[in-house]
Amino acid sequence: MAGDPPRELFLIDGNSLVYRAFFALPETIATSRGVPTNAIFGFASMLVKLMTEYGQKPTIVAWDAGDSGRKEIATDYKAGRASRPDLLREQFPHMEPLVEAFGYTNVRAEGYEADDVIATLAARARERGVDVMVVTGDRDTFQLIEDGVKVMATGRGITDTKIYDREAVVDRYGIGPELIPDFYGLKGDTSDNIPGVPGIGDKTAAQLLQRFGDLESVLAGVDEISGAKRKENLINHAEDARMSKRLATSIRDVPIDLDFDGSLVREPDRSRLRATFREFELRDPLRRLEEWIGSNEAAAPAIAPSAEVSARACQVEPAALSGLAGARAALAALRPQPPADQLPGMGDEPVLSFAAYAGGDVLTGEASGGLEELLRGWGERPVTAHDWKAIAAPEQPTAAPPLEHDTMVAAYLLDPARRGYALEDLAQDVGLGARVEGGDELAERAVLTRAVAERQRAILDELDLTRLLDEVELPLVDVLVEMERAGVKLEVAQVRTIAARVKEQAAALEREIWEIAGEEFTIGSPQQLAPILFEKLGLSRKRRGKTGFSTDARVLHAIRGEHPIIGKIETWRELTKLASTYLDAFPDLVGRDGRLRTTFSQTTAATGRLSSTNPNLQNIPIRTELGREIRACFVAEEGHRLISADYSQVELRLLAHIADEEVLKEIFRRGEDVHTATAQQILGGAVDPGTRSKAKMVNYGIVYGLSAYGLADRLQIPQEEAQEFIDRYLERFPAVKAFIDHTIAQATDEGFVATRFGRIRRIPELRARGYQTRSLGERLAVNMVIQGTAADIIKVAMVRCRGALRDAGLATRMVLQIHDELLFEAPEAEVGEASAIVCREMAGAFEMDPPLEVDVASGENWLEAK
Repeated sequence: MAGDPPRELFLIDGNSLVYRAFFALPETIATSRGVPTNAIFGFASMLVKLMTEYGQKPTIVAWDAGDSGRKEIATDYKAGRASRPDLLREQFPHMEPLVEAFGYTNVRAEGYEADDVIATLAARARERGVDVMVVTGDRDTFQLIEDGVKVMATGRGITDTKIYDREAVVDRYGIGPELIPDFYGLKGDTSDNIPGVPGIGDKTAAQLLQRFGDLESVLAGVDEISGAKRKENLINHAEDARMSKRLATSIRDVPIDLDFDGSLVREPDRSRLRATFREFELRDPLRRLEEWIGSNEAAAPAIAPSAEVSARACQVEPAALSGLAGARAALAALRPQPPADQLPGMGDEPVLSFAAYAGGDVLTGEASGGLEELLRGWGERPVTAHDWKAIAAPEQPTAAPPLEHDTMVAAYLLDPARRGYALEDLAQDVGLGARVEGGDELAERAVLTRAVAERQRAILDELDLTRLLDEVELPLVDVLVEMERAGVKLEVAQVRTIAARVKEQAAALEREIWEIAGEEFTIGSPQQLAPILFEKLGLSRKRRGKTGFSTDARVLHAIRGEHPIIGKIETWRELTKLASTYLDAFPDLVGRDGRLRTTFSQTTAATGRLSSTNPNLQNIPIRTELGREIRACFVAEEGHRLISADYSQVELRLLAHIADEEVLKEIFRRGEDVHTATAQQILGGAVDPGTRSKAKMVNYGIVYGLSAYGLADRLQIPQEEAQEFIDRYLERFPAVKAFIDHTIAQATDEGFVATRFGRIRRIPELRARGYQTRSLGERLAVNMVIQGTAADIIKVAMVRCRGALRDAGLATRMVLQIHDELLFEAPEAEVGEASAIVCREMAGAFEMDPPLEVDVASGENWLEAK
């Protein structure tokens, strides 16, 4: 082949980088469909780093295709290496096509290792005056360094690197690159099963070579070396050292048919890169690559979407939206950012900018009357949007159109473990883009929303998730909009009174703790607390963290009986946490109408549970006196009462139903206390509060996949005793054991589990090599089936309750959802009827045996209603 050789050449050890990426990154990294990608992600990230930091250089990636005859020298060469893990084996076939997509060249020589191919190519390149950069994680490659040859060695992170030239090698080892084979001859290399000389490590090997010059000189001058054992080892293992040097020496004359000409310089295949990165959901590497291409190669187009929707924008009044033609009409809306201190219910709603698209022109404009005016123009046609709740909740229109599709909610159903659901990212994932003539970003969002929705619908159908979206998640959006807008009344003066008292109690406890410790220190600082507990007071040290011995809640719980200071610290922590999280925050979050509004999220928890933020009302304790006082601050408006409706032991009932465990079912049928009955089943004899508490922990421990270690930690009993409890439980409830085993086996085989409503959660942890990670996956699988189904049930109940209350013409409204509890605010005259409706609808949310049971009560405040 003809052509001028390049001026610079990158040589990459593919096997080294791929193996390093696989073992450096969690094996749980996978696509939304469960395809493992940790090695692909790490390798792609390194290639992106090279391209973005060094430009599109001529690059060759070498791969192993044998052992270069080293097994003939030593039959146990690399014998200690485990076979390629299954998860890595699945990913390896994608590496060479990825290299090609970058415009790089794959090279392998039958019978030879990659580092020998690299050594040969480096030597050929230097003969032609080409500078070489070797990229590898193998330090024995330092022997190739010379004028014009450097090594980029990978570090701890997958893209952390350090470049070595001759000076850097000398600085690190005290010897030149040419002595690296001698160095390994003396010290060996456990990763490749190269023996070296026993007792000689990096430091000693370097010192000997500095003194004598090379391996043969070291062996010849053995009599001059101090230390009887070292001298004996050098004598007895001289041949091992020579063999080790041969094994570590790179071969520089591998037969390779490759010319250094212009054909090595190729542009990346953008469409292929885009398709590969999207197939494996490599979002961050793709983003960095697009940014680099866009800013550094103006003449070349950036990686563009594989499909781009073109449209034209037209300015219209909101009333013109009634003429929008086409199926699945998408609406995007944007409000000017309100002042930072303005909360819902605290100010006038600003003008709303909008863009609507149904396949023709994009209709854009402004609604001075806000969402109400916009939706009057929209009419009754179903709406498709991205995060409709964020659009509707600040105003809650009196007549909202039916929600046909929400791209954020749909994306969550498809991949509940995803970190974020930005529309731009969702569009990028499916290769979509939008170009709107005369439009702006909002117009493009409307176009993308519709296009993404069409793609999502096909996938939802394929995964049997369409019904869950249409019948549960989308109707729930409207419920949450109403709840966020409604809020719940809060007695601010009462909160401030409690806050002042709590702060006084915390301050008093702080003084008591200081007095016991004999000095003042920051109790909230683990770095200051640990020395007090474990050094000054000599308490038991349980776990060590990165910055010292742990002082977390589990550790304090374990050593509570060793010293009275522990109980005081635990109480101080509870008081200060409740004060900072709730008591200090609540008054500032109350609107002008005296109501507190939280923001619900249905796209956060992988199990499907709802969460709430600003403030988080899910974690207000109910079993402590202070927690009960805080709940008493949530009150009904004058002439109203709060209704609390709470599922009774829904997860244990689900366990009995799904596992078809007759013994457990019978306990519920008889109306017995399930924890007392469980204690009698697994412990026998009379049941006191202590044994009932243990049985309760075992009951819920089974649901949450608690191990014997975890149960022992919770109950503060020996692990053997905890395991005995679990074994007895599974023996007395054999169908539960069968359910657990079946769930884990099926999840391992299929890569995911599903709730009884079809909600999917992928669990890549089940295929991990490590026992702890695999055990975590097993717990997640069992927990998802039970807790995920419970989450679905409460969502169905919310939709049913809202519809039934409306159908009955009642003014009662749902104001909060906390785990398995719903809180309603009802006019006093409606309490009886509303309570009956809520109980009926919640109990009918899912047909099961034993049936769902609902506890309903009412009161002037939340505490009374419980």
